[in-house]
Amino acid sequence: MGTDNRAARIIADAAVLVLVSVGLMLASPPGAAATVPQIGVDNWYWGPGNRWSYKHMRRIFPTAAISRGNGPAVPLDYAIRDLDAIVFVDPSTKKPMTVAQMYAATDSDAFLVMKDGKIVTERYFNGMRPEDTHLLMSVSKSVVGALAGVVAEKGDLDVSSLVAAYVPELKGSGYEHATVRQLLDMTVAIKFDEDYSSKTSDLYRLDEAAGWVPRSTTAPRGLHAYLSTLTKTVGSHGDTFRYISANTDAMGWVLERSSNADFAALLSQELWSRLGAEHDAYIVLDGFQHAYTDPGINTTLRDLGRFAQMMLQNGVFNGQRIVPDEWIQDVRRGGDTQAWKRSPQYPEFKKLACYADGSYRSYWYVSDHRCARLAAIGLAGQLIIIDYRSSIVVIKFSSHAAPNTDQGDVEFAGATAIIDALAGSSAASVPERDSH
Repeated sequence: MGTDNRAARIIADAAVLVLVSVGLMLASPPGAAATVPQIGVDNWYWGPGNRWSYKHMRRIFPTAAISRGNGPAVPLDYAIRDLDAIVFVDPSTKKPMTVAQMYAATDSDAFLVMKDGKIVTERYFNGMRPEDTHLLMSVSKSVVGALAGVVAEKGDLDVSSLVAAYVPELKGSGYEHATVRQLLDMTVAIKFDEDYSSKTSDLYRLDEAAGWVPRSTTAPRGLHAYLSTLTKTVGSHGDTFRYISANTDAMGWVLERSSNADFAALLSQELWSRLGAEHDAYIVLDGFQHAYTDPGINTTLRDLGRFAQMMLQNGVFNGQRIVPDEWIQDVRRGGDTQAWKRSPQYPEFKKLACYADGSYRSYWYVSDHRCARLAAIGLAGQLIIIDYRSSIVVIKFSSHAAPNTDQGDVEFAGATAIIDALAGSSAASVPERDSH
């Protein structure tokens, strides 16, 4: 369809969810603009505040720009299709659900599907616009993993080296005898409670050190100080996949030390400025000039699409190689499947389509080989799925009201259904509109 019609569809979609979500917005003070709720460090994290905050993180926290550089943006072509009627089984209720129903049921903010490098669906909800950035949460980790491959290729980083060789401040911590590879694959044997709903968990203390929640008087002064306090270990490094968000913050520190560069500047120089992005990205800082690398990157929808398309194209985009081919092939081959199955989180991850025999490599979820997919998954509904066999990318931005694994499972199932439908679709089952 033409540009005007596509724009009208996007505007209509946004209007629908604005009507649905208007009751979720917090009250504004008298005389204030209705679109600017009273959001601060004490109420931004979950709903209803996060319906606004995930799109406005730099209005709440200190941030550093990740420059897009000075080159032209890479244009994205369109081959729009109507995916709303695709049906899948809601994994929680076991009842049929359409993609359109999935949008409403999962606090959607934006949704993008690309096939063969062309945008098939681009949707915005909850007042979000194409130029707006959105918090990636742990999808940030996968961006860090790609950057690590670039730094390693340059010879500045040896993933077989010990973490403490790059960051001596971590001697005496649980990271002292772990390798960078174990850091990337989440097989560091640190005892860490990754409970998003508890105010006594290690994850909460990490957020406290970062300033994402109100700091207590005993909170460490920033992320680097916090990482040094993680001294308890369980088992042996390399043996078991344990999802520990702090690992990626340690990895950000390693990358800065190995490259002698600020993280935001490094990511801009080696990756973001080479993608042909439309907009600068940015990363949240902890108030002590340390980048919160495990959840804190913010990008626009299309620019994250460019990043995912680059990964789909094995590191090549914008007429150049950005991430080394061997690094991406290594990711695609996957990590230790036995470490994956020994994981305390395995009962949850194995429920995802194609991941019962999956693995984890360089901050990417790697499917079993019959599916040939990578996934990046972030708290509160952030998602990338890359399907290499059908050349499809699916991206979702969301703002779930609470830690709710059911919503995440629904999104993953919906994205999988879209991939399956497009991979085997005919013009009759998934009609293609006029491209432009």
